[in-house]
Amino acid sequence: MKRLLPYGVGLALAVCYYLAYKGILSHVITYHEQHHLFLFSKSYLLHQFQTVGPVGCLTDFLIQFFYYPALGSALLALLLASSYFLTRYLLFRLWGTDDFLFLSVLPSLALFFYTMSADHELTPVVGGTLALSVLCLFFRCWHPHTPLLPLGKRIRRFQQSRWIHWCTATALLVYAVGGYACFVHHYNRKEGIMLKTEQFVKQKDWNAVLDYTERYLRAGKTNQLMAYFRSLALFHTGQLPYRLFDYPATLGVKTLYLPWNSNSRESEYGHFVYEDLGYINEAQRWESEAMVVWGETATHLLNLARYNIVNHRPKVAQRFLNKLKQSLFYRPAALRLEGQLMTGHVEGIRNALEKTQDTPARFSNVLNLGPELEYLCDKDPQNRMAFEYLMSYLLLSNHIQRFADNIHRIRHFNYPVLPPLYEEALYVYRLKVGEEAFRDCGFEISADTQNRFHRYYELMKAGKTAALQAEFGNSYWFYMNYLSPYGSKAIDD
Repeated sequence: MKRLLPYGVGLALAVCYYLAYKGILSHVITYHEQHHLFLFSKSYLLHQFQTVGPVGCLTDFLIQFFYYPALGSALLALLLASSYFLTRYLLFRLWGTDDFLFLSVLPSLALFFYTMSADHELTPVVGGTLALSVLCLFFRCWHPHTPLLPLGKRIRRFQQSRWIHWCTATALLVYAVGGYACFVHHYNRKEGIMLKTEQFVKQKDWNAVLDYTERYLRAGKTNQLMAYFRSLALFHTGQLPYRLFDYPATLGVKTLYLPWNSNSRESEYGHFVYEDLGYINEAQRWESEAMVVWGETATHLLNLARYNIVNHRPKVAQRFLNKLKQSLFYRPAALRLEGQLMTGHVEGIRNALEKTQDTPARFSNVLNLGPELEYLCDKDPQNRMAFEYLMSYLLLSNHIQRFADNIHRIRHFNYPVLPPLYEEALYVYRLKVGEEAFRDCGFEISADTQNRFHRYYELMKAGKTAALQAEFGNSYWFYMNYLSPYGSKAIDD
């Protein structure tokens, strides 16, 4: 039993690591796979050896297997468990006796805690395991019998005492409790939710995106990226005109998009909204910028190939596909896209401006999405996402006059009735311009909305802010009066 205990400890470590990477740390596996790409080409290997060295190259080779999360979790768990066994063997060669206190567990746990942050590269894990392997091989080949620090006699005398089993059990208990406490301390729940949300956005699992963003926002936190993802999910689930103000939109129009701020972290995410809008040139610009920052990863190469196919640039797309064809797991996807090079069509993506001829050339506004949404609505009137985002943008920016000027575009779509948020904005417009001018917009406001406003106004006059928020916190009126970063009044153009 005593001889089997070290193997049981190693197995327990491997199982715990595997379950952690498959469960609560699954975003770490996905993140590393999405930010590394190993290619089987001579030029790539030479470049990697010159830039990141052999250990970095080996790390990229191993990370490519993270394409399958279960395989990646098992591989990383095996590396960490191996560091335990290697350290144990090394200590035996140093001391000349067994590691009865299981100190060899500590390096393995330390490496595990290090990997819990997705920002930490896995090179130290691979390099550390490789270094331990070399040291163990050295002692095995050149010092097979002579310990470097002959402390074995003293330790063996202690091992014969009756306290040895209690010491071992206490040490293992301390490692288990301390390891759990360190795990809880090191786990970044915010990072986990954000990376899982990004993963679901890429998979277009919009219900999961809503679930994760609500977990984040329900905790009272504000984050532009999560608000951005939530807006995408609300549109794709048909809820954007109805639930835009479910949570305080204190970021204003930045709830809908990411302005270009030359932020390396944000460069990965800006393309999502433009791809869904069908504004492919702008999506391609974001992906090009992201590839400059993060390198030639599979995600960026695939997206750039897709965008260039849709933009009828097959030769440019082919260059990106040639890279992917040198990879192990993305080659099939590259071959499928290669078959669509000359068609100009890719499943799940459309170019809303394909038939638009701009002379002279038109330049996108990289700081303000509003003009781009109006442009899309003019050139592609059936673009429902462009319409709903334009209406949301005008609401969030307090541009009531422009909202009323553009509400007629709703007739291109099959809304059964005006969404309540739109009616609330139109009621504000009616109060501003008067009944006669309001008739020109061609819409009526329901009696229910008018009664709700009277109730809202009574609570506001009475100064009952808490009751107002509880009853009308998700209304446009409450947003404009209490939350809008652009003031509490409609903005005149």
